[in-house]
Amino acid sequence: MAINGEGRGARAAKAWALIIECAGGKPVAAEHVCQAVSAAVGVDGAALSLSTGLDSQSLVHATDEVARRVAELQFSLGEGPGVEAWAFGGTSLAPDLGSAATAARWPWLAPAAVQAGARAVFAFPLQAGAIRLGTLDLYRARSGPLAVEQLADALTFAAAALGVMLHTAHPRAGPAQEVQPLGAMQESRAEVYQATGMIAAQLDASLAEAFVRLRAHAFTQGVGVAEIARLVVSRNLRFDPDGLTASEAGD
Repeated sequence: MAINGEGRGARAAKAWALIIECAGGKPVAAEHVCQAVSAAVGVDGAALSLSTGLDSQSLVHATDEVARRVAELQFSLGEGPGVEAWAFGGTSLAPDLGSAATAARWPWLAPAAVQAGARAVFAFPLQAGAIRLGTLDLYRARSGPLAVEQLADALTFAAAALGVMLHTAHPRAGPAQEVQPLGAMQESRAEVYQATGMIAAQLDASLAEAFVRLRAHAFTQGVGVAEIARLVVSRNLRFDPDGLTASEAGD
């Protein structure tokens, strides 16, 4: 059932409440976002993937075999709503994979996805400023577009998925509900954007490469990306252009 909120804040609060309910007292993770969005938007399944390029993707969670298969097909074939959403940074909606128009748009993906059990796929980028972390892909076993409210809910859950990914770069990282409320989540995102720019300057690298280094360091330390970003912004941590690891400021 769609989350009918009076505004963006109310919709986001209800989305988070459903995600935390799906977590059942456990640390919030990608699987709980996927479960919640499937129930709220009225789709049959969801998949959450992280990407650092069109040739680099990591499937974080899929609710079922069809969702997993559709995500894998898009990566292996190099086409589909998820590929388009990541490449261009906007939603990509395919309400009828069996239509001639969709088959012409994605000639390899469309029939393969239908054979896998999906008749509609909707993809939403996980976007942090100029950086796209990956996509949230939803599928239906029947064709048909998302209603306006369902589309708004899906966008809200994509934003929530981004928050979860920023705070859980590693299984040992703290649960997302512990770094909420939403105001703190927005503040930490701003720190991630700022830290990425600072690392890019330190390494003389692109924003995409800087974010990959930021996330990799968070993973090796077993903490969330936001925690490492906070150290960078406070100038307690900097990244060395000639090394593979970050160094403590003053070393």
